[in-house]
Amino acid sequence: MPDNQESPRTPWIRNVTLFLFGQSVSLFGSAIVGYSVIWYITLKTGSGGQFALLLIASSLAMAVTTIPGGIWADRYWRKALMIGSDAGVAAVTVVLAVLMLNGLESVWVIAVALAIRGLGSGIQSPAVNAALPQIAPAEKLMRVNSINQAIQAVIQVAAPALAAVLLVYFPLGWILMVDVTTAIIGITVTVFIRIPRLRLDPDAPRPEGLVGYVSHMGEAVRHTLAIPGLRRGVMLVLLIAGLLVPFAQLTPVFVVRLYGSQQWMLAATEILWSVGMVIAGLVLAAWGGTRNRMTMLMLGTCLLAVCVMVMGMMPNIWLFLAVMVIQGLTLPMVNTPALTSLQEHIPEAMMGRVMGFITLIMTVCGPLGMAVIGPLADHMNLSWMAFAAGAAGIVILVAMALRGGPGSQLYAPVVADESAIAIEEGGDPQMCVVERADRCGDLTEVGSA
Repeated sequence: MPDNQESPRTPWIRNVTLFLFGQSVSLFGSAIVGYSVIWYITLKTGSGGQFALLLIASSLAMAVTTIPGGIWADRYWRKALMIGSDAGVAAVTVVLAVLMLNGLESVWVIAVALAIRGLGSGIQSPAVNAALPQIAPAEKLMRVNSINQAIQAVIQVAAPALAAVLLVYFPLGWILMVDVTTAIIGITVTVFIRIPRLRLDPDAPRPEGLVGYVSHMGEAVRHTLAIPGLRRGVMLVLLIAGLLVPFAQLTPVFVVRLYGSQQWMLAATEILWSVGMVIAGLVLAAWGGTRNRMTMLMLGTCLLAVCVMVMGMMPNIWLFLAVMVIQGLTLPMVNTPALTSLQEHIPEAMMGRVMGFITLIMTVCGPLGMAVIGPLADHMNLSWMAFAAGAAGIVILVAMALRGGPGSQLYAPVVADESAIAIEEGGDPQMCVVERADRCGDLTEVGSA
């Protein structure tokens, strides 16, 4: 084969590798800064209310831009949206770093900066999640998403350890610059990824105004909810985001109140939680998961509910850390099949909007739950609150399981070897190897520039 030609299977491997590397580097910097800010506020105040304020500021701001972000991801070049939003978040981080280095360390200053960062994340997230199925073959999505989960888990192991060290030796303002540096690296790598542009119908109406945007998003949401398995999956996401995740996010508060404020405890909690993620991600990458995605979704959610129920009842830090490992196992069991199912069943022209819809659920339900749980945690027994929430989650899951029906089945669609079909018909193997049969012809390949 001539040197200037690539194997039909090579391009997607190169693109996915660059994609995972670029996103992982950027995430690493964001994770370091995220842990540093959370621990800084937790150790400084010990308040569940102020901890909740930061999460709500970031999440609700992200929710504001997820609807337009998802629609833009279906209309514009997703690569440009990824780069532009990442650059905007980095710029805001620079401003926050300068303010903090000049003595402005108010919680409200940090909350405003996190809210502005959240606006950029709301644009970036749908574009990132919608771009992956454009560059990875449909039959490889489960394994690629599992590898991505494992990489993110490794980052979650390294980031808290490094954040703890940096907090000892550097002011928070300088630590923020780590995120800026990794964002620049991530943007540079993304420039070299070959991401197809969507081929849009020029006669199709464009959404205008708030009503038009909501209607355009509603079209994709109705398509998603019309599939019984995805409809039940969305219900599980609502349960996880609104009822269980707020308690998982309050882990630092659990540690400080129950066992002490030593930094090694906070670091060990996050590290061991991430170890569980690594193990589950690697197992899923090698195994490929259950054929019925709903089976793994239900089991993972049930295990998470059990962990939330008992996390405040552990008599010592060592048993609490054991629960964190098990809780870490649940994240790939839930996230990977949920994300993969959407990527497998949703048409490419709606992918951005659906990803925006799911991001909206996660970013709205989480803060709403935290808005209730966070302040209550300052006045009520947090351990018993978590026990009640976990028990309620288990009751809901049992009711879903007993109901059965079409929603209990969420199988991957059958995918033909599209690269072979393309070669036989004289088509472009690079295009069809990354798209399902119903997607080929909806995209136009572009270069890396």
